[in-house]
Amino acid sequence: MKHLTKTTKPQILVENEDSWTALYLEARNNGTEKQNERWRHHEIRSALQSETGGKCAYCEVEIGDVAYPHVEHIIPKSVHPELAHIWLNLTSACPRCNTNKSDYHHETLALLNPYADDPGTFIDIIGGLIRPKLGEPRGEITVKQLQLNRIDLTLSRSDRLEKVHEMLQRWNDADEPLRAILAAGIRKDADEGQFTATVTTYLRYYNFPLDEPSD
Repeated sequence: MKHLTKTTKPQILVENEDSWTALYLEARNNGTEKQNERWRHHEIRSALQSETGGKCAYCEVEIGDVAYPHVEHIIPKSVHPELAHIWLNLTSACPRCNTNKSDYHHETLALLNPYADDPGTFIDIIGGLIRPKLGEPRGEITVKQLQLNRIDLTLSRSDRLEKVHEMLQRWNDADEPLRAILAAGIRKDADEGQFTATVTTYLRYYNFPLDEPSD
């Protein structure tokens, strides 16, 4: 999990957020809320996919090739239905994380919010594993509730790091100007590929220069 930045609200929500919220709340009172769920609108989905780089906001797996991304309510709509169509409460998640998260909600021990929280304050990344920091119950709850160390994820993260290490070896052995070109490719891969937080932690361990050199 890495920190995410909320992007500009899509125009469809600029125009309809308030009215959709009112209709949804009214529909919940008469049992017709299913017909008034507008958060799956294609403009919202597209904006969320762009915002998360096509990855799950929680586990950072690339979603599109293997599953259909879910529009995720950070605070469950079952708890706060008035937030069901609010842009700041929406993100994109893989089906597994969305299912695991379910309707979990706790006022003081909330799951980590990748937009509002810095995940690195609560969790450590050790190779392909995600570990809660000692004395950080929110980190522990997040790792356990979302099952961030489920077998398929840990194997995928380990495979990813094997490929990253091969790129690091080639970069380390190269001379300029190839070395600079390889470094730029590694930075791009870390940012755009799966498991950005895991990869950048690994690169830092090997003292790879994550920041672009200044001219």
